[in-house]
Amino acid sequence: MIGFHKMHGLGNCFIFFDEFNQDLSFIKTPEKIKLLCTTSHGLGSDGLIFINPPRDTKHHCRMEMFNTDGSEAEMCGNAIRGTAMLFDRKALGFSPVLIETRSGVKEVSFIKVSDGEAFYRAQMGKASFDLVRSGELVSEEKRKSLVWNSLTFEPLYANVGNPHAVIFMKNMLSLDEMKAAGAWLETHTNHPRRINVEFVDVLSRNEARVHVWERGCGMTAACGTGATAVVAAGIQKGLFDKKVTIHMSGGDLIIEQDENSLMYMTGPVQEVAIGQISAGMAHRLSRA
Repeated sequence: MIGFHKMHGLGNCFIFFDEFNQDLSFIKTPEKIKLLCTTSHGLGSDGLIFINPPRDTKHHCRMEMFNTDGSEAEMCGNAIRGTAMLFDRKALGFSPVLIETRSGVKEVSFIKVSDGEAFYRAQMGKASFDLVRSGELVSEEKRKSLVWNSLTFEPLYANVGNPHAVIFMKNMLSLDEMKAAGAWLETHTNHPRRINVEFVDVLSRNEARVHVWERGCGMTAACGTGATAVVAAGIQKGLFDKKVTIHMSGGDLIIEQDENSLMYMTGPVQEVAIGQISAGMAHRLSRA
């Protein structure tokens, strides 16, 4: 039987699989990932997380993350807190946890337990603002104006393990407008590898309200890398101080930048259920 854990960070929900003692590579196809992520025929989630042995023995584990459309993500801030929590339990409370991701090694430390949620602080690395060099943004001479429904978007681009287009709004759009604009921006020709989009309402130098369109998922209740990208971009733009509370529909994250420009994210994770894939579903998943 294939065991799983269902967890969420501020409503951003994931199914976690432990691959330390089993090979689940047969699940990692777009069709099977899409199936498991659906609520009608699968387990219902914003993505699948596989926790593997590390490639470097100096680290503790490796995280693989797949979006609901089957694409693999470089990094996920909410999922990495869940990974740390599960490894903490596996290793009897070992902290901090060093987690390998496609965007590098992340150090995640346990903070506290409050009202059934565990809080973790993750080191998210330094933000990069050169997405042209990484191939995630076309060069300036090839770039088209982002005019959508007579509104011109002027994103500040940041990579915090994955690419983000951060848009500081003068007047916030409706939810339906953000969904339409987010889908359009994600796949715009300016963004050859697709991109995550944040719509930001700056409330003060230490607070903002953010709505996130996640690449490969759509609108989500929360996004840890999105919140980090917003603060990094806001500091770069002179809008924020070094510690900012980001309000999202699922709840709040605290994002900080230290004196070396390293970004840190603090927030909760909650386990929802522990279960097993049924024999029938396991048979379906094992078919080529």
